[in-house]
Amino acid sequence: MSTLAPPRSPSVVEIRRQFPALGSDVVFLDNAGGSQLPRCVIDAVTAYLEKSYAQSGGSYAPSLRAAANLKAAHDLVKLFLNVPAGGEVILAQSTTALCHLVANAYADARAEGVASARDEIIVASAGHEANVGPWARLAHRGFKVTLWPTEKHADGQWRPSMATLAKLVSHRTRLVAMPQVSNILGEIWDVAQAARIAHAAGAKIIVDGVAFAPHAAPDMAAIGCDWYVYSTYKVFGPHMAALGGTREAFAELTGPNHFFIPRDTLPNKFELGGCSHEGCAAINALTPYAAFLAGEDASTPPSRGLFERAFGVVRELEAGLLARLLEYLASKPHVRLVGPGPGSHSRVCTVAFVHASRRSGEIATEANAQGLGIRYGHFYSKRLIDELTPEFGLLPDQGVVRVSLQHYNSVEELDRLFAYFDQAL
Repeated sequence: MSTLAPPRSPSVVEIRRQFPALGSDVVFLDNAGGSQLPRCVIDAVTAYLEKSYAQSGGSYAPSLRAAANLKAAHDLVKLFLNVPAGGEVILAQSTTALCHLVANAYADARAEGVASARDEIIVASAGHEANVGPWARLAHRGFKVTLWPTEKHADGQWRPSMATLAKLVSHRTRLVAMPQVSNILGEIWDVAQAARIAHAAGAKIIVDGVAFAPHAAPDMAAIGCDWYVYSTYKVFGPHMAALGGTREAFAELTGPNHFFIPRDTLPNKFELGGCSHEGCAAINALTPYAAFLAGEDASTPPSRGLFERAFGVVRELEAGLLARLLEYLASKPHVRLVGPGPGSHSRVCTVAFVHASRRSGEIATEANAQGLGIRYGHFYSKRLIDELTPEFGLLPDQGVVRVSLQHYNSVEELDRLFAYFDQAL
């Protein structure tokens, strides 16, 4: 049975009771790699497999329930992303898979003569390879691929420069790809400004929200982006990903599904073989968990307002943890933060650092042996790590140590981490 019985303002203790994994001796501090699942999500998958595990498309009851489950998941993500009217959502196994899917569709469109004069893709090197590699591969299919570098700014922080982007875009630019948050640096970047720059040049923009979506409900309409992608398994859901696109963005492309499926049949034309049915059941269970966080009844229907209220609670709970972690690390003389430090108001609680004399792998591995789930490496942002190496003296096989928090982490867990760091750092 689900444990959901939401109080008006759930405490961290009450929130943690919703997550079965949090009862173990392991402290989960690698949440940027994947969040834990609340009980309602686990129960939703079980219930679907027991009662509605059938192929959609039939008129018998389990098949109708299966179809309703799939539609509900797509509709929920539209609300979560605030996809503009007429837009659509496609689901797949990962953000990498979705970016490859859309990149290939752009290549096919160019081969068919659609906007063929626009043959340049601009890619922010600060991104996770999921939204870099698929576009970089288009260099082999007739596109000019331009890397948008990460630069050190006057405040000492590294980020893609909007001034540089404005110089890079031209009448040849077809698409700009960038992250809303770096999964190393943790800073929230002005993707709305990037969208304005791209659109002024007649280009489109795809935003990687994988590192942002676990901490705040994304807003495609406010950003003004054409595409927005994130991983549902980092937002209390199944190991899947979702891509929102505007009507105009989809209209330029043809999905790769079977030839007899009409090109305007969305999302089917882009979802090869369909998407995970049980995964959609898990996605749908984000609603009762959001209702719990917002202090509302578990039967509350999904809405944009519900997700905004729920993730407002998430941000509030994370703010105190983040401040405490940043202040602690900043107090260590041999530690250098890789990303904004204490006092920053535009970052998420994904925090990376390096030590002056200790290898990142030693610090993380020793922590793991004590049940502290932190990690080290490049975290699939290899190009960014290469850019930061001269500044931070990073070792190729070591990268950074990363601690990534979620709203369900506790002060006691941070104290346990700090007790280890007092010896290790």
